[in-house]
This record gives sequence, C-alpha cells and structure tokens, in this order.
Amino acid sequence: MSSRTYPSSYGSFRMRLRKRLQQHPGLIGVVRALRAICVLGPWQKLLIRYHQKFSANPPLPRQAQSLFDTLDVARAVADLNHKGVARGLQVPQQQVKEILRFCELHPDNSHNNPHLSCETLNRIILDPKVLEVASQYLGAEPILYQTSLYWSFPPGSEEDRKKKPTHKPRFHYDIGDYRALVLFIYLTDVDEQGGPHIVIEGTHRKKTLRQLLTRFLSDEKAYRRFSNQIRIIYGTSGEGFFEDLTCYHKRSTATKKRLMLTISYMLQRTPLIDRPAMAGQLSNSEESIAQLVQTS
Repeated sequence: MSSRTYPSSYGSFRMRLRKRLQQHPGLIGVVRALRAICVLGPWQKLLIRYHQKFSANPPLPRQAQSLFDTLDVARAVADLNHKGVARGLQVPQQQVKEILRFCELHPDNSHNNPHLSCETLNRIILDPKVLEVASQYLGAEPILYQTSLYWSFPPGSEEDRKKKPTHKPRFHYDIGDYRALVLFIYLTDVDEQGGPHIVIEGTHRKKTLRQLLTRFLSDEKAYRRFSNQIRIIYGTSGEGFFEDLTCYHKRSTATKKRLMLTISYMLQRTPLIDRPAMAGQLSNSEESIAQLVQTS
C-alpha cells in the first residue's frame, strides 16, 4: 500500500500553521473559505480532469475475492454521480463480529487507521468491488487516505462529557480533495434513536459563491430549499454507503451509542507522513480529517 507522501518539513509547516490559526478563530473561517474556493470553485472540473489524465497514483493491492457479492458497482457509481450517495453494501456478519471483537480488545472510543492492526478491516478497504467503485467515481486509481473507527455517544452521557466540547450537529460539507469518496459502514444497528446519517442528495454538484464562503447550512434553510432531497439513512449492523462529502450532510442527535467505520479515498491528496515506516499513522496536523467524518 505504498503511496506518495509529503516530506516531514511540509507536515511540520502544516502543523505549525494549524496551531497558529487555532489561536485566532476568526482566521480559521477565512482560510476554510479560501480553500473551498480553491478546491471547489469554477475550475474544479478542469482540475479533476487534469488529475484524472495525469494521475500517477500507485495501484492499491486488491483482495482476490470480494466480500460483497450483491454490490452493484455500476449502479453505485451512477447513484454517486447523480445523487452524491450510494447504498447497497452489506458487510457479512462474520466480518462484523470480527471487527466488534477488535473493538473489545482495543477499547478506545476512536481508532485512526485501524486497518493496520485488523486484517478484517484491511480486507474491506482493499476489496476489489469497493476499489472499483472508488476508481470509477474518482476517475483514477484511488489513494487510500485514511480509515477511522469510532463510537458516537448520546449528548450528556459520561462518554460524551469526556470528549472535547462539540457543537450540535448541523448540515455541512467537507473538502477532502478535488474529488473524494468516503465509505461509511454502520457496525451497530442504527434506527431513529441511533444517530442516523442524514444527507442532502445532489448537493455535491456546483457550489454557489455563498456556499463556498460558508460550509454550514441551518436546518431551516436545508428543509426549505432541499426538502425533497433530504435522506435519513437507517441501517442494520454491517450496512454501508458511499458518499461524496461535498454533499451537505450531518449526524442526527442520538439517544444510544453508535459504532461507525469510515474509509476515505482521494483523487490526488496524499496523507501527511513524517516517516514512510509510519505510513499508516496520522501526523498531528491531520487529526482534523478524522474529526470531520466523526461528525457525520
């Protein structure tokens, strides 16, 4: 799973810049808006085509056999292009049990890149059908950017109080790359009390200047403007869905805990890595990427 990496000096610069910005909260919004304009502005399609044409991403190894016999790759890619989200993936219960066992043996609330120490997770991220969906949607060999395995807890619970203060979930979009894809997999049953993921279909397409300047959207505006496009994704343990995170989305408030696996694939953005021998570990400056998907 070798990939291009940024030199440690660049990673250190990013980390110092982030720490400096955290001391000036007002600047963070400005920097995020500028980045949104640079990545998702009117030249986005041109930049996507450029990286698709000249991509030199090293190929990821594929598993010999897929775990997902019922996953329709063509349908998933078509749904992603049209809606920005695609369902139809189900992890077999044997593999779900193995992941839950991993969580029992490693009882942290969150794990960054757990596939490095869990073979079952590694099989999922390198599944040939999953990678085919990513390849066709991105238009190039995907870069495995990150995996994350994490618990979400009801507001006010003891576990929630131990975490850093967070805002009430609200609709937002994330900027991973010129084109990026995330696979979400529920590892607990998620009903209306389980904090289901909510997505506004079709909002991954061209953003207006106002949308680029702020990535958040109030519930009032969301339901007024996109009421027919809002989808609440319920699911049983092992059910997964692909999503372009430039769609507006959020995690609904839960009354019981939820375990989620996320797998992020990028078109050209590579992880910041201090040392190639630690290729699976996040540098401090990249912890925010994990935090982004954990609000979903």
